[in-house]
Amino acid sequence: MSEPRAVRCAIYRGGTSRGIFFRENDLPYSQAIRSQILLSIFGSPDKRQINGLGGATSVTSKAVIVEPSPGHASGVQMLFGQVSIDSPIVDWGGTCGNLTTAVGPFAIDQGMIPAVEPVTEVSIYNVNTGKRVLARVPVRDGRALSEGDYAIPGVPGTGTRIDLEFLQPAGAFSGRLLPTGAPRECIQLEDGRSFTVSIVDAGNPVVFCYAPELNLRGTELPAELRSRRDVVQTLETIRSIACERLGIVASRADATQKSPGLPKIGVFSLPAPYQTMNADRINADEVDIVGRLLTMQTPHPSYMGTGAICTGAAAMVEGTIANELCTAAARKSGAMRIGHPQGVMEVSVKAAKQNGSVQIASATISRTARRIMEGVAYVPANLFIAAGERKD
Repeated sequence: MSEPRAVRCAIYRGGTSRGIFFRENDLPYSQAIRSQILLSIFGSPDKRQINGLGGATSVTSKAVIVEPSPGHASGVQMLFGQVSIDSPIVDWGGTCGNLTTAVGPFAIDQGMIPAVEPVTEVSIYNVNTGKRVLARVPVRDGRALSEGDYAIPGVPGTGTRIDLEFLQPAGAFSGRLLPTGAPRECIQLEDGRSFTVSIVDAGNPVVFCYAPELNLRGTELPAELRSRRDVVQTLETIRSIACERLGIVASRADATQKSPGLPKIGVFSLPAPYQTMNADRINADEVDIVGRLLTMQTPHPSYMGTGAICTGAAAMVEGTIANELCTAAARKSGAMRIGHPQGVMEVSVKAAKQNGSVQIASATISRTARRIMEGVAYVPANLFIAAGERKD
């Protein structure tokens, strides 16, 4: 038997997600082989991921492959993969806004781009979406800083603030802010129930649902949502139909298996008071909208970065559910406070009307990131037998 192969990698937290980062030249294989290698490294499929580095949650089972951008001294390319926990699948369809926060620090720490004090601007091209993000990363002595006084709900302590500006985020998957051409539409289930949704594509495509239509307050915490299995299943059915409408799958029956991570889906409600997972009280006047997102068929413990980008963009479009539910002040200024299970997340949107339609110039969120470890992961040698399928 051959000895396991060592693959260089690093573990970073970015925002409220944690992932394993790789240099592209350490995984110079076809997507199929990469998927098998990542499944082995993360320990999937297994609900505990006990035989790998995954954290047995959707927000800790993510991979990012990074390489320098050709001809761009301060630019890199990122490829994101959502590693399924209990299925042998790596979903390469979307991206992760939270983990994008750590791409700049990883690139600087790996020497891919020169560190410029006090802040290095890193241009990140997202291979998954074809979109670009500008990350402003504080640095010192040639390394990305991680210690600071900026706090984000869902992460203990504080860190260095990193601003992420998503440039022209609309149409990340479909090419259009409103992929179906309508700000809202009806989805009817086989059992006769119908639900109003808005399908909006910015950062990642998101299906927006009214919380009351699902007999929800909108302020439920993840544990309560998980206990409502009927609601979670209904949301997955709605998401699967939207997946079919977007052309991601040919049949809604295949959506959970073939595209478990795209589109995203969430329930939204008017500003209302609630308690966070840490029992902190959020008052209605502290938020502009309340949202609860699901990822990989599981309630998200906080809020996705691209979810915030899409929520902010959707609020700028008249007729969408987000536009209807958010405050007038947020619609006017483009600065939105989203109430989520861990607290409040802010997003700032630059938008303008052109020829009767809304154009999203950019959307910005602020996060923190931390390098946790660097080293090698050991992978069974048999997975490299097909390594002749190197990509050109």
